[in-house]
Amino acid sequence: MENNFDVIIVGGGASGLAAAVEAARAGASVLVLEKNHVPGRKILSTGSGKCNFSNLEIGPSFYHGAPAAFLKKTFAALPPAAVLAFFDGLGLLRTEGEDGRFFPRSMKAQDVVGVLINELAAGTARVSTLTEVVAIKPGSVFTVEACRVPPQWDKKSPRGEKLVFTAGKVILAAGSPCYPQIGGTSAGYALLRGLGHTVSPASPALVPLKVREPFVAELDGVRLQAALRVTAGGRTVAQARGELLFTSYGLSGPAAINVSRAALAALGEGEVFAEADLFPDTTEGALFRLLSERAARFADRPFCHFAAGLHNDKLMKVLACLAGAQWQALCGRLEPEALDKFAALLKCLPMQIKGSTGFEDAMVAAGGCAPGEVNPATFASKKVKGLYVTGELLDIDGDSGGYNLHLAWTSGMLAGRDAAKH
Repeated sequence: MENNFDVIIVGGGASGLAAAVEAARAGASVLVLEKNHVPGRKILSTGSGKCNFSNLEIGPSFYHGAPAAFLKKTFAALPPAAVLAFFDGLGLLRTEGEDGRFFPRSMKAQDVVGVLINELAAGTARVSTLTEVVAIKPGSVFTVEACRVPPQWDKKSPRGEKLVFTAGKVILAAGSPCYPQIGGTSAGYALLRGLGHTVSPASPALVPLKVREPFVAELDGVRLQAALRVTAGGRTVAQARGELLFTSYGLSGPAAINVSRAALAALGEGEVFAEADLFPDTTEGALFRLLSERAARFADRPFCHFAAGLHNDKLMKVLACLAGAQWQALCGRLEPEALDKFAALLKCLPMQIKGSTGFEDAMVAAGGCAPGEVNPATFASKKVKGLYVTGELLDIDGDSGGYNLHLAWTSGMLAGRDAAKH
């Protein structure tokens, strides 16, 4: 294999592949070094394999970790429409889902990876898989030291031959420790620290939450639309609305995932609670009136008839138990306090958060390279000339809805274009 390139890209994920396409299109000789057996492996797992790759509404308010002014410059340098046009040019047809989410028309993440790989294969870029970078040494040119590694499922084979490459520019796109089961590591952070960058510790973000209440196990699999509020020390630290999924251990779904970053950060300060509003479109007063009228109408019938049709039957049984309302008791014989508590739980079901399911289930990580140490319009390092930092290596994480992949494409494209300039 040739050893000298204009641009070497460390990591063949979303930002790395986008950078490779743009740098190669600009005429640079490009090498992508990827430690997995295939590039784009994390992309394949996004959106349950459907790949929510962007969103109709892109702006600083959907991101955390970087000042709004930083992201305004980024999206001015590469407007969101240009990212969509990039994929149009690659031949990817798209469809719009709920909340402005963009998916490939096929609803298959493989097609997103496929059009990127096809473009690289048709151009001047080369991709070397099962190749792990172990050191980057700046100088008049960069020296990149790597070694061949066995595929992740091969736990017995040793590392292979050592490799040395040189390049005028290096783009670090090595990702985060999310999804270690498919290759996520903190190796990119170590490379950044070795190059003098400030790197904050990684923590899971956009991750399912664990709660202390045992009743959630009885609700495993229940999905519903809800508003979720997270409180710590009596103050609201996060709010979200959308699909909420109860699991055997706690809460998942977009509503829970979008509050997870703030909830986990608040855990370091004390007790944290999630309050689920199961009737978010109905005021508390209106709901109490509705249930009072319903109770009067069903006075001579069992509570289970009263609850039927209000919400998921499994959920109604759990709330009835929590409220002290007997499932088979006649509504007219229930204590008023039980009905009042049942109604109150529908508007505010409290659960104490105790943690998350960790990097294994986290869509993205908080932490990474300080945004202030890169140029927001090119993602060039302010510390090391010729170095670029993109994607999840940056301490910027977005909400659920295609925002993180959009920033990965954006940072990669901008870095690739700039790195190709001599």
